Amino acid sequence: MKKIRKYTEFIIEMNDTPASYISVVLTQLKRKIDKMFDFQEEGEEPSNPDQEPEKSKSFGKAKSEHKDRSKINFKDLGVRLESSEISKYSKMYDSLTVKFSDDGAIYNLFIAIDLKEAIPQDPTQTFDSDDIKKCYIKFKKYDKDKISEVLGQLTDNVDIDKIDEQFLIDLKIKMDEKFGGDEEKLEFET
Repeated sequence: MKKIRKYTEFIIEMNDTPASYISVVLTQLKRKIDKMFDFQEEGEEPSNPDQEPEKSKSFGKAKSEHKDRSKINFKDLGVRLESSEISKYSKMYDSLTVKFSDDGAIYNLFIAIDLKEAIPQDPTQTFDSDDIKKCYIKFKKYDKDKISEVLGQLTDNVDIDKIDEQFLIDLKIKMDEKFGGDEEKLEFET
């Protein structure tokens, strides 16, 4: 007589799919980036109708006006969040696209996590979304008047833990310095 075995006897451990781990990481990154723009309210209007909205400042001007020079934030630079969206349509790379702007340019930050990053290397160890360490970023700068014109692009593979407000500000400053920013021009009278 044959013994009937239950399916659960063959299952050693149930893991989530790699896509679900990536989804968790991208959702955490989206919340973290959205929180950087908490100063910006939906449909934010100046409190005084005669007052103009805050203009974006060059890095040098924002740095000189800020008390703690190492803690410049997006509000100091006049940067506004336009959108942040997670895409799960690619088979190999789920991604987060963040768009923000200042008075002179529109910036597009594309963060992608390869499916391979979410596959456990050691099957005997437990795997969690915190074990996903690397992501690919593509940062583009567009002319605000001619949106189809790319002014510059930076790409890199970075540690997910390093993506914070200071990292994004440094990325924006690097882009502005490398591909032309809104720095104030010095003029000399002769």
